[in-house]
Amino acid sequence: MKRVGLAGVMLLATAIGANAADLPVKAFYKAPPLPSWSWGGFYAGVNAGYSFGNDTFDENFVGATPLPGIGHVLPRGGVVGGQLGYNWQLGHVVLGVEGDGQWTGQRDTGCGGLECILAANGEIGAFSLRHELNWFATARGRVGFANEGYLIYITGGPAWAGVRETAMGQIDDAKGEVAVNNVLSGWALGGGIEARLWGNWSGKVEYLHLDFNGKSTTSHIVGGPVNGVSFDVMNLASTHVTDDIARVGLNYRFWNTPAVAPAPVDPSAVAWRWTGVYLGVNGGYGTGNTTFRQYNFIDPAVLPPGPGISNNDSSFVPQKLGPKGGLIGGQGGFNWQVEHIVVGVEGDAQWTNQDSVGCGQACVSGDSEAQQLNWFATARARLGWAADGYLLYVTGGGAWGEIEQTSTMVSSAAFTMHSKQTRSGWSAGGGIEARLFGNWTGKAEYLHLDLGSMTNSLAVTDILYTSFSVKSSFRDDIFRAGLNYKLDVN
Repeated sequence: MKRVGLAGVMLLATAIGANAADLPVKAFYKAPPLPSWSWGGFYAGVNAGYSFGNDTFDENFVGATPLPGIGHVLPRGGVVGGQLGYNWQLGHVVLGVEGDGQWTGQRDTGCGGLECILAANGEIGAFSLRHELNWFATARGRVGFANEGYLIYITGGPAWAGVRETAMGQIDDAKGEVAVNNVLSGWALGGGIEARLWGNWSGKVEYLHLDFNGKSTTSHIVGGPVNGVSFDVMNLASTHVTDDIARVGLNYRFWNTPAVAPAPVDPSAVAWRWTGVYLGVNGGYGTGNTTFRQYNFIDPAVLPPGPGISNNDSSFVPQKLGPKGGLIGGQGGFNWQVEHIVVGVEGDAQWTNQDSVGCGQACVSGDSEAQQLNWFATARARLGWAADGYLLYVTGGGAWGEIEQTSTMVSSAAFTMHSKQTRSGWSAGGGIEARLFGNWTGKAEYLHLDLGSMTNSLAVTDILYTSFSVKSSFRDDIFRAGLNYKLDVN
């Protein structure tokens, strides 16, 4: 009887176990105790990154008829600084305030607000502007979505910057310049992803766009006399300063407060892996960096080359354009994960409306240059480090894009040259991607494109010139956010 009773108990236990195996896993899931970590509390930290300025300016002599032209200054450089703030967390929602102060080494000089000419006989007529963005600061609100070890957020608020503006003129060998320091006010808007590293330390990847109010500056520029040449002009420059920041930061959280009613951890999150095929969409913003030089080739029958005489008039220095605008597109790829290491491939295609118009050699006569990026695509490898539902990665590979360009030269008539070309080059960048829920992930990414250089030429019938030529390059800096869905279930 004892043996029969023991056998019955074993059979009953086996039946219960078999039935339990058929029940959903979540029926036996019990929410863990409240985690000690939360995003709430006071924090302070440091950051470093790179800035991509895209400033425009109109330049004219005081009292003269306003000119329709526009010049471009593209100050680029590193940034380093610190931030501090406070967060409040309620479930998955995080609200916060943050202030930061940054030193920056952004510098650039743009030529072409009035004229930018190197004549065939070596004479120079050029007026230019230099921008130095020495520092900036922001005071922003933040609102985000937190899921265990990471926080996805948007941020915005007022901003201030210290800009040193130098107006320069040169006629032949006579040179003059005047510098003015301005403190500009404006606004900042951006977003990023922050992830817990260890203890009370967290790291972030962030993008910020800064836009400052326009400023008009009058400068008294005196040059010479040198070799009998001098000038004395009152120069009026109206500028608009913008900046795009990509940076990484490290924060330490003080007086950490517990999360309020945090959502229980889904057991599937523990088993999440990045291996698999994914598809997604993205949107963002691009700011280009184009240099160009215009050349007007001279008919040797009209002006035979001689000692010290070239066969063309040209831009005195490389001139600038800054194509900028929104972009939207999609991506797809495949990842392999081994422990914390993730290796992958990704392709994407983007529509974009990035464009820019600027002065050519002689704004006073109507020379101009316009450039537009219609679309681009990339095919890249990715290498990353994964932990706690997020992935930090670098990426690089080939790039292709369609560049549309219109160049105008005015002499005895207006001559216009138009081209549309598909260019190839390379891309490189990095970002952070985080699991949101189910098989959905979100990412914040920076990408640099280099589509190389090109030369366009047009034969003209003119009293002095036989052809018009433009040499230009195209580089682009992309900031975008994306949403991916992983097709295969872990």
